[in-house]
Amino acid sequence: MPLATIVILSALICQADQADDRMEFMKAEAKAYRFEKEGDRGVALKFRDEPAFRLGIQPGTDVEDGAIFFWEDEVGRPVVSFQLFLVKNEKVPKGMWAHEFITLTPDSPVGTRRGRPSWSPGLPGVEYHKLYDVPKPAATAALRMRQMKAIMQDFQATDYLGDKTWSDLRLLPTPVARYGKEGSAMIDGALFAFAFGTDPEVCVLLEARQGKDGPEWYYAMGPMTCFSIKGTYKKKEVYNLPRRVPVGDPKAIYWNMVERL
Repeated sequence: MPLATIVILSALICQADQADDRMEFMKAEAKAYRFEKEGDRGVALKFRDEPAFRLGIQPGTDVEDGAIFFWEDEVGRPVVSFQLFLVKNEKVPKGMWAHEFITLTPDSPVGTRRGRPSWSPGLPGVEYHKLYDVPKPAATAALRMRQMKAIMQDFQATDYLGDKTWSDLRLLPTPVARYGKEGSAMIDGALFAFAFGTDPEVCVLLEARQGKDGPEWYYAMGPMTCFSIKGTYKKKEVYNLPRRVPVGDPKAIYWNMVERL
């Protein structure tokens, strides 16, 4: 094997090992947090052991790696989103890990980190709305997923990226999470994401719930970024959220902290 090829393969193996090490580090950092439902203290939300999304290098930014983790309720619905990413630039040449939290529930989860009080937002993160102009939820999970993907084609999202310009976001074809329980009030649901590159910026929680006249569709839009975002449904604006600046307040709806290497 040519020496140049050996050098290239060795470099690729080294990069893969570093990526694996970072993944294990991110998992350990995420597991250090614990969240409980508001009004149900002592009962922990379920932490999903594997990341819902791996970011990787974000071209044109100083993000070198990252992952998104969820804490879920009893039917598997994501309640807390934790985005952990590695940043390197001229200000932090050795790098720093940014911890970014967003709530995806109308409730207010209570958090701790290694047993000490942590992020516990005092305001709801999303608001659900009923969809009236769509077919009733189908009888099977497979058919409902086809319906959800069709419904999502009528949603669009934009992001005021880097506080510089509005950018259209791309709907990821596969939901980031699927949840629900047949026979319960929450029959089925999925979290879809709109991304810039491979970085989710806006999410839509789309749910089939049991109503008094049978199953009904509901949706909620939520942020997965600190920048200003807008969302439309059938070309009508239904969501508009201004930029959220991290203020170091663990009661804020959006919370970000950094740890330098």
